[in-house]
Amino acid sequence: MIRYRTGIDRRTGEILVGWPHVQQSIEVLMTTRPTEMVMLLDYGLDLIKHIGRGMHRGRVITLYRELVTAVHRWEPEYRIHRLYLVEMDRTGVLGLGTKGRYYPEGRFGNYDIFEPADGAFPLATSEGAA
Repeated sequence: MIRYRTGIDRRTGEILVGWPHVQQSIEVLMTTRPTEMVMLLDYGLDLIKHIGRGMHRGRVITLYRELVTAVHRWEPEYRIHRLYLVEMDRTGVLGLGTKGRYYPEGRFGNYDIFEPADGAFPLATSEGAA
């Protein structure tokens, strides 16, 4: 029997099971700056430093590297195989699309069970927009 991780949706309060919970965890990781989380001061990404700057090849590669490194460090249930920039809505909010594998029992070190999983994550939330 597969042991799926469960949690609570931070916006609606509904129960999340499996991949939706992992997606929320990755979004939290991407929107948390290092030193914001007490007792986990190195948790998070400093993606805000890339917003508003020219997206040339070197910056995009740096952005990809930082994200993949953080997700592989902090989210044992997801491994990114492909990463690409996506437009999240009509206003041009930039996000990152991922293709990879979801390992429901990755947190236990079991990487035998997996399923393909794709996601799209905003680089900035609308809550923080002016």
